Amino acid sequence: MKYGSATLGQTEAVINRMGGMDNWLRYAGGQGKVVFETILTLLRTWKTPPQMSVTTSKEYFAKVGVKVTGTDFETQFYGLEVAATAVIELAVRKLEEGSLDAPIMAELGDKAEIGVGQFRAFLAANRKSAEWFIFYLRGKDGNLWAVRAWRAGDDGWFVRASSVDSPVRWIAGRQVVSRN
Repeated sequence: MKYGSATLGQTEAVINRMGGMDNWLRYAGGQGKVVFETILTLLRTWKTPPQMSVTTSKEYFAKVGVKVTGTDFETQFYGLEVAATAVIELAVRKLEEGSLDAPIMAELGDKAEIGVGQFRAFLAANRKSAEWFIFYLRGKDGNLWAVRAWRAGDDGWFVRASSVDSPVRWIAGRQVVSRN
C-alpha cells in the first residue's frame, strides 16, 4: 500500500469532510477537485542578484536605506555572518486576512525563510515602495524571526524584528516576501 500509515479513521474523516461517500465516489471517479483555503495571494516574483559573503553591520543595512531599527533587529542581525548566495527567486504575496506568524509560515512551508542577503537586496530594489513587507529571517540565535520593513520618509526603511512566537497579529494587506 502506498500510504501504509493511513488509518481507517483518517480515511473516514476525509470522506466526511468531502460531504460523504457519494462525493468521495464522484471525486475518485474524476469529477470535482480539491481546493485548499489560503491566506496568501501571489502578487509578483523577483530574482535577487547573487550576494557576497559578509558580516552584517549597521552600515551594511544603511547602504540600502535602513534608517531606523529596533533593538531585537540590531541584536539578531548586526554582526551576523552571512554566506554568499546565488540568484534566487522571491515571491511577494498579499496577506488576505489578519494572521499570526504560525499560519503564514505553515502555508509557505519551507519557502518561508529567506537569507539576510536576499532581504537586503529586496530592500535596495524596493526603496521607493510604500508597502509594508514581512520577512522570515534566521537570527544570530539560530531562530527564525519575523522582520517587518516599511517606508521611512522619501528613501528608506523602518525595520523591526519580533519572535515568530510573539502574539503580533499581521493586518490583512501586508505583503509577505518568501522564496518562490
